Amino acid sequence: MELEDLLFEKDGDVGVITLNRPDRMNAMSSAMTQGMLGLVRELREDDDVKVIVLTGVGRAFCTGADVGGLAQRTGANGEAPPPPSVRLPHPEEGAQVLFAKCDKPIIGAINGFAVGAGFGLALAPDIRIASSAAKFGVVQTQRGRRPDGGLNFQLPRIVGMQKALELMWTGELIDAQEALRLGLVLRVVEHEDLMRETLAFAHRIAKGPSVAQQLAKRMVYKTMFPENELIAAAEMEYYSGLVINATEDAKEGVRAFMEKREPVFKGR
Repeated sequence: MELEDLLFEKDGDVGVITLNRPDRMNAMSSAMTQGMLGLVRELREDDDVKVIVLTGVGRAFCTGADVGGLAQRTGANGEAPPPPSVRLPHPEEGAQVLFAKCDKPIIGAINGFAVGAGFGLALAPDIRIASSAAKFGVVQTQRGRRPDGGLNFQLPRIVGMQKALELMWTGELIDAQEALRLGLVLRVVEHEDLMRETLAFAHRIAKGPSVAQQLAKRMVYKTMFPENELIAAAEMEYYSGLVINATEDAKEGVRAFMEKREPVFKGR
């Protein structure tokens, strides 16, 4: 598979996928997203790979959607946005469902900022190990948008409804230690030790009984994160996106971000 905006290597029986768009703080491009999903599908069938690790290059793990694309979709760039295409969503093909349905353990090595839909992507792996430099935030609402990237499903199940709504409504950034306290990450390590610690943990798991581990993951996800609920949440996320793109606040939020100023929302 030819990769764009991604790096991939095998470290023995561990496959390492690295988001590689550091100049844009690993904002998600279509090539990055599709390449990542394609790699997970391939590794799911690769008997030589027992564990998958997902990380990023540079200051960020992932900062979510590319703002340039948002400006075009909302018309915040001053041009009339294209009419929404009629496209039925296929959330079963997205990261949240695909990662859950991959029986192999997936570990996120969160190297820096995980915000917006990038926060949602950080929650997709089964286990997260965070660098001490990592920061997390639901920044979409501060741009007049709705939480996406699977946050509406995953976040309240991890931190509880009240804390999830607080993070969604305020856009507050939390550091790695607060993420640890809230149960968003399994452990926090020094930044320079992140990959060494993560790979050591991944290899420890890879040495274990794969079938038993895979059955454990499948049982947990079928009871804690049923597939039909994951898909329903992802479909709601898609359709709510069609609504939010038409609002004045969405245009203002993206425009203010691009102009590096505070947005002035009108509630419409």
